[in-house]
Amino acid sequence: MRIAVLGSGTTSRDLPAHLAALSDATTQVAIVNPRLAVFPATAYERLIVDLGYVDAAEEAHRGGFDAVAINSFADYGIGAIRAAGITAFGSGEAALRAAAKVGPRFSIVTIWPASMAYLYDERLRALDLGTRCARVRHVGVESDLATLGTHDNVMAQLHRGDVAMLQRVLGECRAAIAQDGIQSIVLGCTCMAPIATAVGTALDFPVMEGSALAVRAAKASGTRAIGRRTSATIIGALVDAWLHRSARTGDGTGDGDGDGDGDGDASSLVPEHLHANLPSAGSCDVCVP
Repeated sequence: MRIAVLGSGTTSRDLPAHLAALSDATTQVAIVNPRLAVFPATAYERLIVDLGYVDAAEEAHRGGFDAVAINSFADYGIGAIRAAGITAFGSGEAALRAAAKVGPRFSIVTIWPASMAYLYDERLRALDLGTRCARVRHVGVESDLATLGTHDNVMAQLHRGDVAMLQRVLGECRAAIAQDGIQSIVLGCTCMAPIATAVGTALDFPVMEGSALAVRAAKASGTRAIGRRTSATIIGALVDAWLHRSARTGDGTGDGDGDGDGDGDASSLVPEHLHANLPSAGSCDVCVP
């Protein structure tokens, strides 16, 4: 079986080590990165992210993958991907359903600030789990968004296991356990995977990390590639047109490297207020919740 992980969940474009470790003699786990990248500061930018993930899923299907695992808590494009006949597993869906099985109540702890709450509201509503979620706790503050693209942003801190960041997350988790009447905690971003084990060990409490759960669900399904609707090619065509138009006009709506192939700097798709200090072309991806 071949499983495509859509997006790295970090500022790297590589398959995270904890997901690479899920490959075995019968299952290959590999990464397919979206060609469009933007931080979903609002529902407007989220539309671009959805298109990028649907396009990546179609690329994975053409490449012979049997299923895709969306490496993002927001499960970008999952409905459209499934509507196109591609077997898809969402990290947010996997984590929330796992938490719901542990007990009647759970809380979400996320490194993203309160302005990103709309993403969690959407997943809880779509999965009919809103009444099961005691609270969404935001470790991050709005000023953290200004560091996106720098070498000391919140994702970089998580990736290297920064002690201060770990303690911030643990503090919010302990408050959730003490105050929320919950039986489990859901980590609200797949970029939190590097500290998931440490958090679970320190708390001695059920902690759900969605990306590994999604890949494991894909493996357990035993799905093999099936035919899909041949008419479902419009998203890829839209992305092609978008990227090639950017290459011709230099209007800043493509991948930013001017060649129209979607492999360059994602900074040109980041809202202007989040644009400062982004790294050079090809050096990072845009992490999304």
